[in-house]
Amino acid sequence: MSEFINNNQARVNSLYDFCFQLINGAKGTGLIKKHQTAIDQLTPNDIVLVVHRLVEAKLPMEDLKIGINKALNVFHRQIHNHPKPDVDPTHFLGIMMQENAELDTRLKEIKPLAKSINTIKDEVKLADELSFLKTKIEALAEMDKHFQRKENIFFPYFENQFPDYKCLGVMWSIHDDIRRVQKQLTAELTSSFINLQLINKLLGDLFFFMYAIISREEYLLFPVALNAVSEELWEEMNEQSHEIGFSFIEAPKLVKKGKKQETNKREMAGDKLNIDQLGDAVLNFETGLMTLKQAMMLLNHLPVDITMIDENDRVCFFSNPKERFFPRSKAIIGRTVQNCHPPESVHVVDDLVKAFKSGEKDSESFWIQMKGKFVLIQYFALRDEDNAYKGCIEVSQDVTDIRRLDGEKRLMD
Repeated sequence: MSEFINNNQARVNSLYDFCFQLINGAKGTGLIKKHQTAIDQLTPNDIVLVVHRLVEAKLPMEDLKIGINKALNVFHRQIHNHPKPDVDPTHFLGIMMQENAELDTRLKEIKPLAKSINTIKDEVKLADELSFLKTKIEALAEMDKHFQRKENIFFPYFENQFPDYKCLGVMWSIHDDIRRVQKQLTAELTSSFINLQLINKLLGDLFFFMYAIISREEYLLFPVALNAVSEELWEEMNEQSHEIGFSFIEAPKLVKKGKKQETNKREMAGDKLNIDQLGDAVLNFETGLMTLKQAMMLLNHLPVDITMIDENDRVCFFSNPKERFFPRSKAIIGRTVQNCHPPESVHVVDDLVKAFKSGEKDSESFWIQMKGKFVLIQYFALRDEDNAYKGCIEVSQDVTDIRRLDGEKRLMD
């Protein structure tokens, strides 16, 4: 493998100690001097390994993010001495980098607006400028498709190929920071009470988080991933990307460069034994017989999203309804349910699974308002005939119209 994989363990240990001490309040100048040799020689792979170890140290996420920001500021010159991945524009990473370039263009367009709102004295002109700024901020939400492809496609593949992958949780947390700030900023720009001080702060946070993601992708994560993930798997990622969509660019044409190899350990047996070959196999459900194709049609035509995890907390199935509430891709098959959620909510997932396994609970429900819909999300423990825990299912349903029902309606009325 490349120099990214053949890292120097002593250097990684030194960099880890530097970051850990920085997070815990050590003074920067003396700390830098102590670890200068390791800092001067660091590689992208070193940083990925160090952040993995910091996450495993169970440091609070907010403290961890602040400390990493400080450390990467110290490492800036050394990091940027390493090249970005040199890939074809049709490569998965090439597409991601095109989206980053488009995001950079849009951020540069917003900068003059962000400055001008602080110089306008006329209230009417200021309101117009804030309204224009709001449309620009709302347009940035298109970048969420980029983040969703990372979280639901790229992250699972990287986890499978690179054992020290926990830096991904920190990046996911920054994605959520961006979503939170965008939502809050849009609300402030719409408010009848103009709080320029808060708007300026939120703009600064949004720019910081977005540029942090661009830099960390292109100078740290992507170079390591390019060496860790095989070409066949990048093609799989491209194939799965089209369901989620792309940010600011037209959907690229799929270019298959070679025969797909069975190198993805997360593949379902149904991928290896073609469903077209097994579709007519009859399944005995005790209450009736169906072919495999009929069973899949039944699951996919139910007006719900269904996701199933097994007794080892790994995703083993999800349905494919016409309309989906949450993004899914085949890449999550075999992934732990904990890794399918942002770090800040993992403890909730763990608590629920623990309650199911212990028998304390058999179900749990919650509901949210999302994109104008009222969505009910329910969890059900799965138990065999001996009442042993065998996993659970998540069932999501749009109940907007159901909540409006009143009186009666006969069939075919």
